[in-house]
Amino acid sequence: MVATLDQLKGLCQERKITVKPTLDKLVNSCPKESKVQLVSKLGIYFSSVESTVKNTCTITSMLLKSQGISRTKKNIDDFLSIEDRDVQAIACYPFIKSISSICNGKGFPKVGDVDTLLKLPSLQKDGQLDRQLLSSISSIMSSRGFPKAGDVDTLLKLPSLQKDGQIDRQLLSSISSICHGKGFPKAGDVDTLLKLPSLQKDGQLDRQLLSSISSICNGKGIPKAGDVETLLKLPSLQKDGQLDRQLLSSISSICHGKGFPKAGDVDTLLKLSGLWKDGQLDRQLLSSISSMMSGRGFPKTGDVDTLLKLPSLQKDGQLDRQLLSSISSMMSSRGFPKAGDVDTLLKLPSLQKDGQLDRQLLNSISSMMSCRGFPKAGDVETLLKLPSLQKDGQLDRQLLSSISSMMGSWGFPKAGDVDTLLKLPSLQKDGQLDRQLLSSISSICHGKGFPKAGDVDTLLKLPSLQKDGQLDRQLLSSISSICHGKGFSKAGDVNTLLKLPILQKDGQLDRQLLSSISSICNGKGFPKAGDVDTLLKLPSLQKDGQLDRQLLSSISSIRHGKGFPKTGDVDTLLKLPSLQKDGQLDRQLLSSISSMMSSRGFPKAGDVDTLLRLPSLQKDGQLDRQLLSFISSVCHGKGFPKAGDVDTLLKLPSLQKDGQLDRLLLRSISSICHGKGFPNENLVSLIIESIGLKNLELPEYIDELLSSENFVIDENFWDSLSIDEIL
Repeated sequence: MVATLDQLKGLCQERKITVKPTLDKLVNSCPKESKVQLVSKLGIYFSSVESTVKNTCTITSMLLKSQGISRTKKNIDDFLSIEDRDVQAIACYPFIKSISSICNGKGFPKVGDVDTLLKLPSLQKDGQLDRQLLSSISSIMSSRGFPKAGDVDTLLKLPSLQKDGQIDRQLLSSISSICHGKGFPKAGDVDTLLKLPSLQKDGQLDRQLLSSISSICNGKGIPKAGDVETLLKLPSLQKDGQLDRQLLSSISSICHGKGFPKAGDVDTLLKLSGLWKDGQLDRQLLSSISSMMSGRGFPKTGDVDTLLKLPSLQKDGQLDRQLLSSISSMMSSRGFPKAGDVDTLLKLPSLQKDGQLDRQLLNSISSMMSCRGFPKAGDVETLLKLPSLQKDGQLDRQLLSSISSMMGSWGFPKAGDVDTLLKLPSLQKDGQLDRQLLSSISSICHGKGFPKAGDVDTLLKLPSLQKDGQLDRQLLSSISSICHGKGFSKAGDVNTLLKLPILQKDGQLDRQLLSSISSICNGKGFPKAGDVDTLLKLPSLQKDGQLDRQLLSSISSIRHGKGFPKTGDVDTLLKLPSLQKDGQLDRQLLSSISSMMSSRGFPKAGDVDTLLRLPSLQKDGQLDRQLLSFISSVCHGKGFPKAGDVDTLLKLPSLQKDGQLDRLLLRSISSICHGKGFPNENLVSLIIESIGLKNLELPEYIDELLSSENFVIDENFWDSLSIDEIL
């Protein structure tokens, strides 16, 4: 039995549950004569919770009342009167975080109340509790206690929240964000918001706009129609006669949970001279600023200028945007850093290489410290000098990259934890660390912290992952893709997937099919058997009575990390008139389209038509497929380009030869800029005139930045790179 606070903390440490200061506050709020009993009951709770519980706040938030000592004491007394088996039963729930949110400051829940909520018919799906719905309900009811069954039913059955006869989860998520901690909204208020003319596009609700509005109004309740209209019509948020969504996204990040900004504050920020370059707003800078100020409101003009003019953030007389990006990651939602702190970090001896800042190292550090502020100099030194991270007398950057992936936003790991992980027997091969295995493990545990040794062993020894008496690395790679950032999967889930009849061929697992499925489910967790069956049996994906793998490959590219598409969406895409040739689907065109839309979901029919009919992509009255191929390479994963950008690139004087487009040069440029968006004229000219096209590569830190799904390239980016950085 746990009898002392130190023993309780030891239990939490053993279970990798972070002890927060509120645990001490809770125990110290208890009368001396009851402390042992409280500590014992807390021990039962923390012994029973699932591994998804990462800190002690799930229970301290329920029992502690921020304003009112008497309420806290009552919550403690009520908790002590609960049977141990009931404490254990509630702690075991895999959705204890949602329960904790609902009961924040309200005391430990009764088993009956929890059961009633979790068994509501409207919260069930396929015979099981729908966790996504519960999460939305718990957000709305945060700190308000358990809702009435009728209120839950009414909300989830609102006609304006339905789509194709089912609850529209994306809409519900936006509404739950707006109503966080406010209780259930009135049906009329929801309807009014979702039908606002300014939130409509092409006759339908514009979900991207609603997402920005819900961020601004997080926890503020349903906004007034007039406030929404005023914001969306601000002159400073318009571009080419339309709302500039990218700008709105930055503003909504800054105003997250703050309510609607004043027009003057928006104008002042967007007109700051330090945020302009070549007569245009520098969106990359604004993105960094909005990250640091997320949820903090508008910064002072002087603070922005001070940050952007820090000597340590300058390079060749200009602001170093890559450095600012790393700084903004660490300071996300924490406000602007102090000048001295920036200088101290960037001048750390352990972050220097050949007399200059080592950007790759800084990138790893900034990943671990994302949203946590600047690390202490000593902590950086300790981490980078760990013996287990050294190779041939130098820091092993590949290992550090795997470690930083797992510890994303968790802060620096303890030296002992690093050693334990890297010395696990199951991660060794021929007496050395197996880096390929570590890479798969770090993908699974991305942003989850270090795994338990037992979990690693269990996964790597699963019979279904073995082949010829050894671990099947190809299978593990597919599993790690599916479970990216999800933590370790259950053995049963792995076995179920790998034994699905539809994934078998000639009595064995069809690895090519599994690869396509794992791409679609990247970071989404294991798919349901029915979803796999439905997709692979779609008539539009069949050819000569068999699955058309080439088509599936294109679909899986478009849906990478997006989950399974709807049957109708697949059919609509594959039957687009502009994708047909001689009465059949033109696979070459689909391949180019899927490259541009990789990980972005299905394109709109109108966008496909517009692209394929661009005059600059035509030759002899037909689509020039070779040109489209070059363009699709540049725009890989970036979505469809603007018509003007295509025209500008193809008409660059430096790409012309004998009065015609030099396709050989364009091919090289498209290879260099694969997936990086359109380069500007200066970059193209510098490449061609100064250095030629041999062995041109982007440095790793820039390549990672450009490849990030959250990074938006604008007209300023390529200008910010010197030719030395590109080489």
